[in-house]
Amino acid sequence: MLNKVIISKQIRRADFLRFMSARQKRELLKQASYLMGKRVAHISAVADGGGVAEILTSLIPYLRSLGVESDWYFINPDVGKNFFEITNKIHNALQGALVKISGQEWVEYERVSKFIAAELDKIDCDILAINDPQLLLAGHYAHLNKHKIYFSHIDTSSVFKPAWKKLLPAIKFYHRIIFSNRDFVNGSLPRSKVKIFTPAIDPLASKQKIVPKKEARLYLKKYGGIPVRCPLIAQVSRFDIWKNPMGVIQSFRIVQNTYPGAHLALVGFNTAKDNPAASVVYKDIAAVAGKSRDIFLFFDPKGKDVMEFTVMAQNGADVIVQNSIKEGFGLVVTEAMWKRQPVLGGPASGIRKQIRNGKNGFLVKSPEEMAQRIIFLLSRPTERKRLGNSARKTVLENFLFPRLVLDHLKLYRSCLK
Repeated sequence: MLNKVIISKQIRRADFLRFMSARQKRELLKQASYLMGKRVAHISAVADGGGVAEILTSLIPYLRSLGVESDWYFINPDVGKNFFEITNKIHNALQGALVKISGQEWVEYERVSKFIAAELDKIDCDILAINDPQLLLAGHYAHLNKHKIYFSHIDTSSVFKPAWKKLLPAIKFYHRIIFSNRDFVNGSLPRSKVKIFTPAIDPLASKQKIVPKKEARLYLKKYGGIPVRCPLIAQVSRFDIWKNPMGVIQSFRIVQNTYPGAHLALVGFNTAKDNPAASVVYKDIAAVAGKSRDIFLFFDPKGKDVMEFTVMAQNGADVIVQNSIKEGFGLVVTEAMWKRQPVLGGPASGIRKQIRNGKNGFLVKSPEEMAQRIIFLLSRPTERKRLGNSARKTVLENFLFPRLVLDHLKLYRSCLK
């Protein structure tokens, strides 16, 4: 039911401490000293694809470098018939979709969760950290004598109440409940257990590298067929109704009235095994895009280096958009901002926590407004540069990984107290 993620990557403290102030360094090392000899186990749905996997890929080496014993496990993709289809429904319901989940589906979710819980019980740890609703019930059933933390990485500001009511007893059972945004906290949760952790990106990760635009465009031409010399708009995000790629295409068609040579890239490689609905959304988008030579869809990862292609798309685009309706935080926004890209963000609360309208990017509410802002940025490269520099500074000050690691250390210690 569970597989262990083997992480051979090692980092040195000095590599990331340089991103912290002297006060933060002292606090980080002090908190780490309290956790010497303690073991933390993180559990997630998948080991690849999505923001949670990216966070854990960096978090485990950071914790180990500080002397905190840490491991990471994920659900075996063959866990059970329809399990991920069911948890995808639960995921959408917690984000507000009016989804019908049958009694039989709830029974299957509970059945598989109990099997997973039996394997969780075998893991030697002091703190068990459960990430997202796929494992919510399994964590509830497991490790009654352990300190348990539930990390909710999604937008639960307007939950579908029947699903929330069903899961609420399990959520309340955890010792700590972590959200990425205060707006996502449901009023029925015990406030003493709730903590807010703003996500962050790892400045040491190869995904965060900055590449000259010319080099990035040549790469996109070679591996994606995108012309080198054309205005390029890109959204880097999985094919998901909440990311609203259909709205991006609507905006792009308006932009073409002013920039007929513009091209659009929707980069959403299907690497996460817990999102079976992605294929349906992709097919819908492909049908709308038709045989347009100016719209490029990237879904099948076969034959491509997904990480490298993503990096090149974020560096090579003239304008980055993230048109999400719902977004736990939106690390792809943070990544683009770190690369000095001004991002056009949709109405999702997680994005509004990062973009200050007109200061380091723009927030938009409709396809028409997005199109206007794209045209504005394409016609004003100096303004793009100003906003991009401000975006980079925002991430440097607020959304880098060493700060998130300190948040985790404080959380673990608060549990053990």
